[in-house]
Amino acid sequence: MKKISLAIIILLLCSFKATFAQPSVKKDSLADYILLKDQEKRERKVIMYIKTFFQNSPLDQLDAKKKAITDTFTKYNFEHRESISYFMESIYQRRLENLQESQNALIKAIDEAHKSSDHLLLFDYFTHLAFLQTDEGNSIGAVSSYGLAKNEVKKLNDPYLEALLDVNISDIYYKSGLYGQSLSYLNQAQRIIDENKINRLNALSLITYNKAENYFRTRNYDSLRLCHEKLFGPKNRTYKLHTYQKRTSYYLDLLKHNYKGAIKKINTLLKDSLYVKSDLEEQMLADAYYSNGQIDSAQYMTEKQLAKPSQKNHPEIKYHLYEVLGQIAELKNDEKLAAYNFKLALGELKQNINNLLQVGDKSSQIKINEVQSLYYVNLLKYERERLWMLFAIALAVLAVIVVAIFYRNSRQKRDYEQLLFAAKKQELASINSHEVRNHLSNILGLLDLMKDSETKEELLKTRKYLLYSAEELDKNLKNVSQKLSEKD
Repeated sequence: MKKISLAIIILLLCSFKATFAQPSVKKDSLADYILLKDQEKRERKVIMYIKTFFQNSPLDQLDAKKKAITDTFTKYNFEHRESISYFMESIYQRRLENLQESQNALIKAIDEAHKSSDHLLLFDYFTHLAFLQTDEGNSIGAVSSYGLAKNEVKKLNDPYLEALLDVNISDIYYKSGLYGQSLSYLNQAQRIIDENKINRLNALSLITYNKAENYFRTRNYDSLRLCHEKLFGPKNRTYKLHTYQKRTSYYLDLLKHNYKGAIKKINTLLKDSLYVKSDLEEQMLADAYYSNGQIDSAQYMTEKQLAKPSQKNHPEIKYHLYEVLGQIAELKNDEKLAAYNFKLALGELKQNINNLLQVGDKSSQIKINEVQSLYYVNLLKYERERLWMLFAIALAVLAVIVVAIFYRNSRQKRDYEQLLFAAKKQELASINSHEVRNHLSNILGLLDLMKDSETKEELLKTRKYLLYSAEELDKNLKNVSQKLSEKD
């Protein structure tokens, strides 16, 4: 018995081991997305998969993953794989900071998407092109690309994408220092989200954070604090949420002039693996060092920023950095170096103002296009409402005509029935007076004759006439009964 029990236990252990040894099926893999039947959903999932991986993965894993994705596209004969492969190459090159190669690959992706008139892919590609142009400091090109993306959104009729596009456009104005215009686009994005009841928590987090950026630049402490608190609420979901929360935290310290606390937080974040870092941290760190009186540290961080290739085409950043260096030189009583740095700052400021004017021209053109589109939309709406009104009027007139016809028929039928009744009444009266009463009179007269008859022959003769009159009377009475029973 003990041997049997031991054998059963061994079998159970083996079955458990076999169960756990089975390879787990990974959910939400690239293959799962490619096999989705809905084309729009399939393309969105694949694009997001590529973006997320290449933005978050270590550089040493990018080449292997790019090959694995390409092999998966080929294995499943993925539709639009050539176009999306170019897009993946663009994302890859951008991560390597090869912006020109990234743009070249993206232009090829756009050409491929145009061949199939795929508006969703074109929207993604034009938006990504605007990101690249923003990185290059080409704000004018970025605004133009966003304008092209807006045209694709109108064809897609997708409020969520329209809201995201407004958030992206707001970033151009934010980086150009046009904070009021930036907030206007963010409020417009929020309005689209609210009106269409879009429950996308990542969009809400993105809008809140971008508003916080503008409030920080305009030194609006109270509004910034509200946005910071809102980012800790339950209605937030994005892989950058930790970054948004931490960044707005040290923004508040900077506005409160707590530079020492801000410096400590920024240095901690630069070592935080969960924090998505950017050049912004070092720029804020340089300003915090300067405001805290740590001149040498401020100078080191500022010169480090100016040496970065990513700042080459960003006069809106460089003029501030040169200005800080000029102020540091003044504090060190180096008037010649201060004048030189202020001269460089002035040159960058002129370039920035020139860019702003051109951005303003482009944005005005986009606004004009939006107004024209709105006019045509309202015109079409008016034409539809006018057609519906004419249809309603025609339907009402038709209903009146139908009712009038039914009423007229009813009146005619009633008049006809009255005429028919009168005719029947007259006919019955005529039968009553001429036929029924005539035979009844004959019968009564014959009955009187029978009283005075003396012979049998006279009685038989009278009886014969009496029977005839009675039969005629019965026939006429049946005729009257039949006419009374007739419906028409």
